[in-house]
Amino acid sequence: MKKPDLLELRPTQFVLGMKEIESKVSKMKGFSNKEMLAFCSDHPIPVVLGPKNQIFMIDHHHFARACWEQKVKDYSIKIIKDLSSKNERDFWNFMIRENWVYLYDQFGMGPHSPKALPSDVRCLADDPFRSLAWAVRDAGYIKKHDMPFFEFKWAAFFRLNLDIELHSKSNFKSAIALAIKLAKSKEARHLPGFI
Repeated sequence: MKKPDLLELRPTQFVLGMKEIESKVSKMKGFSNKEMLAFCSDHPIPVVLGPKNQIFMIDHHHFARACWEQKVKDYSIKIIKDLSSKNERDFWNFMIRENWVYLYDQFGMGPHSPKALPSDVRCLADDPFRSLAWAVRDAGYIKKHDMPFFEFKWAAFFRLNLDIELHSKSNFKSAIALAIKLAKSKEARHLPGFI
């Protein structure tokens, strides 16, 4: 299969954490060509082939967006499953059963219809609470977990339990401090990656 353009990869989520994107872009800017090749080689984008020859990312949306912003062409994909013979309804039912799609928006509202998913990585909305979950994990207070979309579970938990509003003008450092305290509390024990 010929490697598709990044904008041909269909997202399976509505949102990203833009703080994580900014961090990835900043890191990638410092790479030599050799380092970039190695980094991309270590992060193949897992995809599922769907109806009408569409290709759906089931993880690494942040990496894909950072690659697009940096005009990186050396990324690779890894086909996890070929579901191209399924009709739309059976395809999405399978994706939901496998937990390969996250149908909640930047306000925590959903689930929405998969038909409303953005067409490419440029169209994903910013969820500051998803950025907060990434920042707490990056600081070492949440362990990386294999469960798909596990950071979104933390984002929903922070959105519900922190009495703060997050937006581009927010004091993100103070929000991280509050989130770290909450991440270490007994209320967070049920979440994947709790330490």
